Amino acid sequence: MTTHAAPPPPDATSNATRLLCAGTYLDPVYRKAVIRELLTHRYRVVAPSYGYDAAPVLAHALAAHNLRRNQLIALWTGTAVIALLLAAGLLNGVSAALLVFWLAWATMFLRRLAILQTLAEHLAPPADDRRGFDGGCPTTSRLTPELVGKIDREQASDTVYYGGYKPFVGAGHSIRRWANAELLLGAPVSRNGSLGQGLLNGHVPAQHGPADGAGDGRPVERKPIIPFTVEDITGRVRDRMLAELRDRPAPSDRIQLLSVDRRRFAKAVRTTEGDDSVAALIDTPDPGHTDEHWREDYDASREYLCIRIGAWQQELVTSVFIGFDIKGSTLHTEFYTYVLGPVPESFHLADRLPATIDGRLMRRIAWDVTRSAPGELLRLITNPLRERLPSRFGSDTVRALVRQPADTSEFRLGRYALTVVDCGALTSVRELAPNSDFHHFFQETDAIKYIQIIERHLLQIVGDFLHDHDVDTSEHEANQTNILQQNFGAHSTNNFGGNQSVGNTGTTQTFGNNSGITREARPA
Repeated sequence: MTTHAAPPPPDATSNATRLLCAGTYLDPVYRKAVIRELLTHRYRVVAPSYGYDAAPVLAHALAAHNLRRNQLIALWTGTAVIALLLAAGLLNGVSAALLVFWLAWATMFLRRLAILQTLAEHLAPPADDRRGFDGGCPTTSRLTPELVGKIDREQASDTVYYGGYKPFVGAGHSIRRWANAELLLGAPVSRNGSLGQGLLNGHVPAQHGPADGAGDGRPVERKPIIPFTVEDITGRVRDRMLAELRDRPAPSDRIQLLSVDRRRFAKAVRTTEGDDSVAALIDTPDPGHTDEHWREDYDASREYLCIRIGAWQQELVTSVFIGFDIKGSTLHTEFYTYVLGPVPESFHLADRLPATIDGRLMRRIAWDVTRSAPGELLRLITNPLRERLPSRFGSDTVRALVRQPADTSEFRLGRYALTVVDCGALTSVRELAPNSDFHHFFQETDAIKYIQIIERHLLQIVGDFLHDHDVDTSEHEANQTNILQQNFGAHSTNNFGGNQSVGNTGTTQTFGNNSGITREARPA
């Protein structure tokens, strides 16, 4: 039975979590998207949280929503009372208008003051003179213990139930990928029965003669391969990655925020009689979770090794997904790289707010509220309408989550089919944040650096593993040279997007050492 390394728990105190929480007060569209994804669509599985915790983000989104709701309740209730007093003749028109304006001003002032206090005291970066953000969540009635438990359980699960097309949901933008197939042949043996000199030195020169014979026409004698499984090579890669990048190096050379764990990815599209039973499908055991490796079926799941590196206080997260499969004496390797860019720059406003709210700041708030009162009132009306517009992630209705195929049957029997519902994760709270491009040149170079480090160690570990199992590594070393040089070396172009590499590594769109990251085109 395959043993799974548990993924690391979500980081509730990371800088990314703090900035995402602040963003719920600063961006009303983002706030509504968070509530919609985690609360309104609670039937959907929560995406994995890489470098942050989704529960505090939802808690602050609900708190920010409650502030605006309380402002509207106070405004409209007070306006109704003033209207009744006006109708009863207890107030004249001028007095009623002044009271309405004062009421609007007071509610806007108090809400702005509450937001500033929350950002300055609870969501500020920790410093010597203040505690700052500690991962705490405000208490709201809609954030029940059951909902928090669901979010915590699903965002940290080693099985990712995804919806849509891409299984690696929550990992950000696809940067580059390649696939490699290597024929498993026994290592050649010299005439005296020992391994060839090249193999003893960790290298077997490429054979220029026939694949099954020596240069003089005689067959090449090969050692029998020591049998191994996908579990064996996956475990070797996991252990060596942790040892070489985190455990063995000197403290100054270690990759501190490195995690290597196994994740299983399963499609979460189910049929149901009605929408009320959709939520129960989230906890349904994966029917494809069997001992068979990479079963080819619509309900089957596939396991990948997830190598994750958090940098820039978890604002830059590089994730590499590595999969192995053995078919027909061929080792197939898949390599996918995703990057979560930094939190939107506008969310960093929480870093520049004063630590305390004094009388001078309150006078500035009062003046700004007076000057911007008409615009504030207009936004109170238009923001709810704006938030209800269709988002870039599609409609909110359940039936639109899965595109229904055209019913071309003779009797249109599709009308009797069960409703198809996509209850898998489609996006993460962090991916909902707008415009997460790089803010600093070194963030982009660090993403390239970590991808290269993981790739180079992977190729070396796989080569050593094959050598230890008496496999001829000449093809592996040739492919390794092709991957490293074609994707990162001398063949990179002067264009910003890098080069196109086609061959045994598959069709990839990648970047060179002197070029920027080019994101892979998404399927239509």
